[in-house]
Amino acid sequence: MALSISAIGACVGAASEGGAQPATPQDPPAQGWITAATPDAGPRCPHGALEDPHRGFVRCLEPGEADAGWLPPSPQPEPPPDDAGAPPPDGGPIDGGVPDASIVSAPPPLVEVKEPEFMNGDVPNVAKRLEKVSPDLAKCVADNGGLSGVTGSIKLQFLVRVRGRAEGVEILDSRNVTPDAERCIRQFLKNRPIGTPSADPVGVTVTLSLRAPK
Repeated sequence: MALSISAIGACVGAASEGGAQPATPQDPPAQGWITAATPDAGPRCPHGALEDPHRGFVRCLEPGEADAGWLPPSPQPEPPPDDAGAPPPDGGPIDGGVPDASIVSAPPPLVEVKEPEFMNGDVPNVAKRLEKVSPDLAKCVADNGGLSGVTGSIKLQFLVRVRGRAEGVEILDSRNVTPDAERCIRQFLKNRPIGTPSADPVGVTVTLSLRAPK
């Protein structure tokens, strides 16, 4: 399975005046989120680059790495701040204004949290914590167009550090849900307490299986 959490604990080179250079074995491991290769990285990285947008590290790819299958997907923009897009506590419109007539409110789907997969350690009971908030995740789908089929799915990925919160939440794949529903779920999970990891950081990949109510 292709993971966008690549090179957790691996060394990443910092860009120098003469160009980005690979890290030496003595360099400290990068703790940031390693994102996708950048095809148009410019003359310094003609074959693309691996970048850490949170810490500014860049490593130019070698010619043979440009089309490597392990390269993660492009980074997604951060969800809007101040809980915009998350299910409002009173059930009203997300922005407090008039609901968009093009957005269909549908019955909340049934949400099943599949067994998570971890990289670089473990986060105990993360599935149970997600199951507790499954009604809120279902509301994100229902209030943003609903399912476009009988079933659907959302594959999530995030990091968990010592403070025990979901960071860098990204959607790796989705089926039969709208982009607005994806944004709502990302915002809802952003910085949400998720459990104490066994290492710093631990990558978590989990799939939400969705099914329309009968």
